[in-house]
Amino acid sequence: MNDDPGRNSVTAADVLFDVLPEKPAAPVCVRPGCGEPAPVAESGRGRPTLYCSRSCKSKMARAKAAAKAAAKAAGRVVPGQSVSAPEGARAVILGHVADLESTAHAFLAAVDTDPVAAYEKFYEQSLRLGARLREAAADARDEVRWPGLDGDERELRRAEEDLMRSDVLARVSPQVLASAARAANAPVAEAATKPGETARAANVDVVPGSGAPVIAARAEIRTGAAVPAPAMPANERAEDFEALRRAACTDPVVRFGEPDRLDDLDLTFGEDWLLASWDDPQAKDVHQLLHRGRPVGWTAPLPDGPWGAAGHIAAEHQGEQAARILTDSASGARTHRTTGEALDALLRSHAERERTPRVPTLTLGPATGRRNPTDRGLGTPERSYALGDGLVHLTWPTAPTVQALEQRGRLAGWTEVYDNDGSWIVLINGHPVADAADNLPLLSTNPDDALTLLRLALERDLGSIPPGWVLPRPVG
Repeated sequence: MNDDPGRNSVTAADVLFDVLPEKPAAPVCVRPGCGEPAPVAESGRGRPTLYCSRSCKSKMARAKAAAKAAAKAAGRVVPGQSVSAPEGARAVILGHVADLESTAHAFLAAVDTDPVAAYEKFYEQSLRLGARLREAAADARDEVRWPGLDGDERELRRAEEDLMRSDVLARVSPQVLASAARAANAPVAEAATKPGETARAANVDVVPGSGAPVIAARAEIRTGAAVPAPAMPANERAEDFEALRRAACTDPVVRFGEPDRLDDLDLTFGEDWLLASWDDPQAKDVHQLLHRGRPVGWTAPLPDGPWGAAGHIAAEHQGEQAARILTDSASGARTHRTTGEALDALLRSHAERERTPRVPTLTLGPATGRRNPTDRGLGTPERSYALGDGLVHLTWPTAPTVQALEQRGRLAGWTEVYDNDGSWIVLINGHPVADAADNLPLLSTNPDDALTLLRLALERDLGSIPPGWVLPRPVG
């Protein structure tokens, strides 16, 4: 490896600390008594091959068929078989179970070769399939409970049922519930909000596209759901607010451990999105958003406080050890009215970051020990062309991997090949032009891009600041 300071570009040689992976051993045929190696499928193409040949696969199929026939003749029920083929959500359940079984077989076939990679792949796929399996089971349950409803109607009924639980209603402001009741039925609502009584809850609708249910006025009023007014402390202390803020702004995985549930968001957020939640009572309304298995951010509730009105924060991960609170661009509010709005803020911010590449803040990194080209005995340089602002392009016939810029008769900076991959490094006074975020040299894939970076650094007067100082961003 090169002795120069670290670099921002990653090559194949950098993977696994420059250690090439060993060639995986061929998996063994799963038919009992065979033991022959099974063909290795091309990476990423379908399911792994479980049998060494079609002959073994046929023998295994005949053995299974014979076992089923014998069991049927004996009057026993064959596990996994039913008299009639399942339909609807029940068929979906069995399909997910089959996918889980295939995932387990793939894990067993790969775990001896690369246990870490095999487990990571199995973990991600099993979480996704498990979430879909639970959704299908809920659908099968509700097909029996509400046989006259279609899929969308069952989903709405399920949301209403969940939101009318007493533990959920206890966290809803009685004033909100009373207002909704008055809008639908004034006499009933007025009677319900007299001193010493509690409001009766209005039904709950899910607003399409909002990402979260809201209280809505409807004609019918559900009765019997007492909503206790939350007890507020007499004197709010600064340390109480700080404790609440710290809790909400702490990564929920640190607070509550690994998630207890992962729900698939394919239909609402798109493919590869998951929503994590916890069973801990203190994790009510705390959710973590994941994309392709990686945490994007989390939401957590906060009451009224120094930060503003009550609502839900949206905390976006910034690397492994940091996060930032997303604020509303229009109002500047630090909280969002609902969990759905907070999740939408995380989704928008993630999409914006994906569209907009990060522009590095420039600085000069530690000296590399590379000497000025004019001090290397390369001979007289050729002054190829002028670039304006007194800049002249220099090349050396004896060193085609070195180019420089001269400004008013003085060497302003140069670029040269950095490593065996052909990357070019840009240097000023022997110090590389680096990214201030990590102080690592910025590398280019060709000399033209390297010269462009050198000109940018010179235009912003990077050569006049001490190494390690951050180049100020231009105004406007």
